[in-house]
This record gives sequence, structure tokens and C-alpha cells, in this order.
Amino acid sequence: MRAKLLIQPVGFNDRGTLYWLVGELKRRLPVEVDVMLSLWPINLDHLEVFDWSRMQFKAVKVNELLHRLFKEVLMPRRSLILGLVAGDGYVEGLNFVFGLAMPELSTATVYTSRLETGDRQLYHLRILKEVMHELGHLLGLGHCPNRRCVMSFSNSVSEVDLKEPWFCPVCVSKLKSVTSA
Repeated sequence: MRAKLLIQPVGFNDRGTLYWLVGELKRRLPVEVDVMLSLWPINLDHLEVFDWSRMQFKAVKVNELLHRLFKEVLMPRRSLILGLVAGDGYVEGLNFVFGLAMPELSTATVYTSRLETGDRQLYHLRILKEVMHELGHLLGLGHCPNRRCVMSFSNSVSEVDLKEPWFCPVCVSKLKSVTSA
């Protein structure tokens, strides 16, 4: 069965990039994609999803919020939530994250601020790579030792740029076995 992917922009209002991303995801993965209206502005003070001292989103809290908002949608069928956040995110113990997947919630987020560049094509590829990476985690994949694989862990934007926007053959095989189970 095809998974349903809900893309929830959070302050991300670049429609051109969103439409491009949806097209690329449909070409690369067996998913139906719906794009929701942006959750911006949201009252960050009351939701506890933003750390004002760090000026970063708390990635775990954002994922939990998105899961709460769409829990009813997730119940009837295999649905995944992807938050595309115009900002910077972090988890405890790390200075920043490009994204965070929480498979137990069927929810992931990608944070775009560190991916930005004046080169629109490169920016699109960076977002695609990080979205594919987080969706790979939601679909059951771990990090890959192949530095060219989209499932390789990236600690810097230059490491994101080294990756291809595809799963390597080993990860494709794992993905097939996980999704067919």
C-alpha cells in the first residue's frame, strides 16, 4: 500500500520549492503527497517549540506538536507527517540538526535555514536530500556508511552536498524488505 505523506510547512512559504519538492518525491517514492497550509505565524511562546535563548526550534517539540495536530489523520491508514520548517532546529546535545525523524510518531521535520544558499538549484537539492533522509528514517532505515547515500549522516552542509538525492542499492534493498513486511 502506498504511504500518504502530509507536508506541513511551518513558516515556509516558498510555493515554487514546495511544488518542485512534491514532484520529486512522487518520482522517487511510492507516496501520495498532500501539502497543508503553513502554520505561521504560530504563537511560539505558548507552544514551547522555540528556544528563545538559542533562537532555534526544539525539534522534538515541533515533531510532537505536528503529531498531535494530525493524529486523527494518521489513525485510518499509513500516513507520514513531514514538517518543513523555515528556521533552525536542535535537539539536546547537538548544536543543530538539519532534520529529525521520530518513527514512533510517524513524524519528521526538516529545518531549512542552514540549507539556504543563493543558488536556487543547490538549495532545492539540499532540501530534497534532507527530506529523503528523514523519510528514509520514517520508513525504517538507519544511517548508511556510504557517504554518497542520502541516508548518510550529515554534520555539515558540505556533507549534505556530498550526498546524492537517492538511496544507495543497500538502502533500497533494506527499504524493500522493511516496507514489504
